[in-house]
Amino acid sequence: MNRNKKIYSILFFLILATGISVTAYYRSGNAEEHSQYEHAKSDVKNKLGKKSKKISFTNDILPLFTEPQKRGGEESVVCVRCHFTSLTIESSGIQENAFAEFSLGSYADIMAGADAGTEPIIDIEDPDISLLLQRLEGKGDDMAAGDARMPYGGPFFKKNKIKKIRTWIEQGAIDDTPEPDFNRDVLPLLTKSVNGNIPCSLCHYNNNDASSKERSPAQACMDLTSWEGIISGADGIEHEELVDRENPSNSLLVRRLRGQVTEEEKENDHRMPYGGPYFSEYEIQKIERWIASGAKGPNGEDPSEADISDAGVCPEGSGSGSGSGNDK
Repeated sequence: MNRNKKIYSILFFLILATGISVTAYYRSGNAEEHSQYEHAKSDVKNKLGKKSKKISFTNDILPLFTEPQKRGGEESVVCVRCHFTSLTIESSGIQENAFAEFSLGSYADIMAGADAGTEPIIDIEDPDISLLLQRLEGKGDDMAAGDARMPYGGPFFKKNKIKKIRTWIEQGAIDDTPEPDFNRDVLPLLTKSVNGNIPCSLCHYNNNDASSKERSPAQACMDLTSWEGIISGADGIEHEELVDRENPSNSLLVRRLRGQVTEEEKENDHRMPYGGPYFSEYEIQKIERWIASGAKGPNGEDPSEADISDAGVCPEGSGSGSGSGNDK
């Protein structure tokens, strides 16, 4: 009995001592310090977690320059509408309203910089002095000299979007641009409305099953609804090449989209899509890059593998693949 009392007494004093220690710990401020430590540790984990999420140039950054900024009912001018000059591929494109001689349409162009590649707009070592960020934030020493915040006239980039660009630069401005893909990069431009125009495929498609009266020179001479049709070329079974892999900018398809025709061609051959609105240089260069990469098919097929046996017979008196000729 006495032995049990001793055990209970010892347990009581142990519990009492623990209570006194806990009270002293809280009163001494150690608990507050411990709590602050735990919060700090949690913040570090959160920051590390955020930093571990890589920003993708293709999925996160490029769309910011190829799509308008919206706020309320207002919409900005798309960056690539003005900044499209290509410095990284051979191109004889007509410069319509390019500014600062640089492009925001691809990773290579952005890294090339402004002023014909002489002024970098990305600084990985010190993101704060990156010209791109300064223009988007409306900061920088030369803003007072007439350089305006971009996009010109607004709406401007929201803070979270600028932060995303800054994070991408801090992470090393890594390129993850995929190889050109026909189904992703080219076919949608030719089969859907671009900038409000009539889809190219509305006039240029394979209609071999139609009667001769239903066929128009435009439709029977060129098929832009498939890879095989494009490789088959213009003028039906004459197979006038639409793509020039050795000199992409000289491709008939590219020249028609840019409106580059000879004096002899001007009367019958027009810039396409007929009557506009026309493709922007950014969109044309997507097709040009696909041609430069080999004009491969949806599954990576070489043009030599394309089945062009389904080409239509071009009606007499048609134009040279422009779809502008008349039946005689």
